[in-house]
Amino acid sequence: MKQAVILDLDGLMVDSEPLHQCAFNELLERRGIAYRFETEEYGKCFVGIPVVENAHYLIARFNLRGTPAEVIAEREAIYEQLIADPANIVVMPHLFDLLDALQAWGISLGVASGSPRNQVETILHGLKIFARFQTIVAGTDVLRTKPAPDVYLRAAEEIGIAPADCTALEDSATGVTAAKAAGMRAIAVPNQFTAHQDLSHADARVKNLNEALRWLNGRK
Repeated sequence: MKQAVILDLDGLMVDSEPLHQCAFNELLERRGIAYRFETEEYGKCFVGIPVVENAHYLIARFNLRGTPAEVIAEREAIYEQLIADPANIVVMPHLFDLLDALQAWGISLGVASGSPRNQVETILHGLKIFARFQTIVAGTDVLRTKPAPDVYLRAAEEIGIAPADCTALEDSATGVTAAKAAGMRAIAVPNQFTAHQDLSHADARVKNLNEALRWLNGRK
C-alpha cells in the first residue's frame, strides 16, 4: 500500500522558533520598546498561532503604530534576513536519519507548513533538502491556514494519495488539529516552545524524530 509522511517545517524539521522569537524582539527594539519575550512567554503567546493574530496581539499590548499588515511585513523582513544565512538554520536532531530511512522505505514525503512559500523554500534550499519532497505546500498556497486542514489536504492531493494513508509529523497542537481534520494520523513531536500544549488528540506523542521514526517503522 502506498504511504506518505507529511512534515511540518518550523519547530519540527528546523529549530526556527528561536529565530522567530528573535525577529519579534528585534521588532520591539526597533520600535523603541524595552521588552523582550523570553522562551516560555513566547511559546505561549506566539507558537502555533497565525501571524495575523500575533500582529493584533502586539499592536494591542504595546500600542504599536501601523496596521497588522505593516507590523507583519516588518517582522517578516527581519526573519527573512535571518534565514537567508544557512548558518542560522539549525536542524532538529535526527532529521536527516528520518528522511534517509523514509526514502529507503519508499515512502512519499511532503511538507505542509503554515509559513509563506518564500520562507519555506529558503529554508529547504538552505539545508539542501528541497528535492527530497514530492510536494511542498505553504500557508500562502491555501485559503485557510492551520488549524484548518487545507495544507494537508492539498499535500495529499498533490502526492496522489488518500489522507487516510498519510501520517503527519507536527510539533504543535494547531498542527495536530489540522492533520487530524484532514483525516490523517498525526505524531506530535513537541519542542521546548510547544511542550506545554495539549497534544492529546495526536495518535502518538514522542520525544524526538528518532522516536517518530521507530513509531513509523512499526506502522509500515
